[in-house]
Amino acid sequence: MNVVISDAKYVATQETRFKSKEKVGLSISGSDSGKVYNEDGSLAFLIKGKHISLSDAIWLKDGETEEPVLGMKKKLVSLHQTVFVVKPNEDVVGIVKIKLGLKKKISLFLGDSDDGDPTYTAEGGMRGKRFDVCNSNGDVVCKVEKDSLNMRNMLTDQDTYNIIVPAGGDCAFFVLVCTIIDELFHDEK
Repeated sequence: MNVVISDAKYVATQETRFKSKEKVGLSISGSDSGKVYNEDGSLAFLIKGKHISLSDAIWLKDGETEEPVLGMKKKLVSLHQTVFVVKPNEDVVGIVKIKLGLKKKISLFLGDSDDGDPTYTAEGGMRGKRFDVCNSNGDVVCKVEKDSLNMRNMLTDQDTYNIIVPAGGDCAFFVLVCTIIDELFHDEK
């Protein structure tokens, strides 16, 4: 697969599993935050964002340096819900769209255009956070599975889910895409 969207240092050399923990509900500050851990429990990424301004933005930051890796910016006026994946310099490197209808379809386009067929699609129970991201051949390039309800999640008011990226996948990109899909479905509630 070996598609580098963020930076070569975030490309998985083997199947890589992450555990993402995010706060549930609206915070007083209007911010959105979360942490993404490696399988060994070390911090891989931070998710930081604000929902107060017109330029809703959420940034995926490196867990060690806290430097922005990739971000998401919502398109404010759009027929379909649209989010741009951007690098720290604001260059658009991807577009995520939900097409509404009898069945919702998530399309992911690499680059700054959503013309033509999507590079990836997401299928499954997005609301329940169990879905696969597939390439145009139908091959699974990322899996997301929500941890079942447990007392720790309820006491800490967190959602926890596992993100599985195969060898050659851009971990930062797929972690952010999973965050975007979660945000888009959270906005519908």
